[in-house]
Amino acid sequence: MQIAALNRRAQQRYATFVNTLDMVAEVLAEVDKLIAKYDDHAMSDSWTIASKDDLKSFRTKAFDELDRLRLLGKKHEAELISRDWRF
Repeated sequence: MQIAALNRRAQQRYATFVNTLDMVAEVLAEVDKLIAKYDDHAMSDSWTIASKDDLKSFRTKAFDELDRLRLLGKKHEAELISRDWRF
């Protein structure tokens, strides 16, 4: 019975992991709207800020890293849902 409980908990943790990745992807999709509204020239000259292109590059990199994490999770899915997770 203890193994079944560990397996169920591991499955719940994996489901939480996948749902969290989905939520992060949704948030990153919303970033496009903010980047579109961003005005490079509206800020004061006393501050050094990222340009619109830099922000798009950061967003692309974040999406790429998220996809890498998702693929890694999918690759190890069987192991992650069959064992207790260690932190």
